[in-house]
Amino acid sequence: MAAYWLTFKQKDRTAPRGWPLEELQALVSRFEATPSTATEWWRISSHRSAKPGDRVFIFKQGQGARGIFASGTIVGGPEERESINDNDGLAWRALVLFDQLVDPTKDFLISYEDLQHLVPKELVEAQASGNSVPPEVAEELERMLSSAEHGFGQIDGTHGDDGSFDPASASQPERAVRAITVRRGQANFRNALLDAYARRCAMTACSVVDVLEAAHITPYMGATTNHVTNGLLLRADLHTLFDCGLLSVEPISRTIVIGAGLVGSTYEALSGRKLRAPKNPSHSPSQRSLKRHFDSFNRRKAGTP
Repeated sequence: MAAYWLTFKQKDRTAPRGWPLEELQALVSRFEATPSTATEWWRISSHRSAKPGDRVFIFKQGQGARGIFASGTIVGGPEERESINDNDGLAWRALVLFDQLVDPTKDFLISYEDLQHLVPKELVEAQASGNSVPPEVAEELERMLSSAEHGFGQIDGTHGDDGSFDPASASQPERAVRAITVRRGQANFRNALLDAYARRCAMTACSVVDVLEAAHITPYMGATTNHVTNGLLLRADLHTLFDCGLLSVEPISRTIVIGAGLVGSTYEALSGRKLRAPKNPSHSPSQRSLKRHFDSFNRRKAGTP
């Protein structure tokens, strides 16, 4: 099974052959309504080798933020056909069935910052849509997309170390390397959040740096989740409550919402308070990640898995 790098560029004065944004947003709405049947014909330059069953990653090019906003599988073609979404006329296109799709003006499945070390520059800056993706790159992208989609469940407030790990099962050098790797990554993540939020808690404005922690919105699954837009700088106690699903952030209004277990406690004062914004708007929390956490919070409240 091969994989291909499809591209999207919004139609504007600098890209007259691009897609009208409203057409893409209509496709996103179709996917959200019926994800199992949402398809679209997409330009593909590798029409001689592409075939049904092959995977595709769709990357937003052009002005502003860039990143992968869709993935899917070729289910038809390629064949020469026209499309109402661009001015290319008759062109080789493949019919794509999407398994993930978001509005790239709001969020990405994988941001450019998270993939620039992995994806060859010639793909990122490709003039044609539909170039082949190296197998090892495709494999890593699939892993990153799977992590973003599924994540880990929130922990229960009673969970702790279950004692199942046997330190003797790993050699001393292995344990040292693992510890250094995690410590470096987490330290960089925390430092980025300290800088983004001017060394103040995103919920309380607490400025005691020693009690401020880097909270992952989508649970930690390796270096790819250590991105400032997937984090909040929180006071240690709020970090625990956030991870346990006892409080969350409404993704549109960015206001704090508390669970029933905190009603009547000192934490109730946080309810309805607006999340503090980072200094740089590009460091704002990912709306998609906040929504995933908020949906999980609501399922917990409703007692559903």
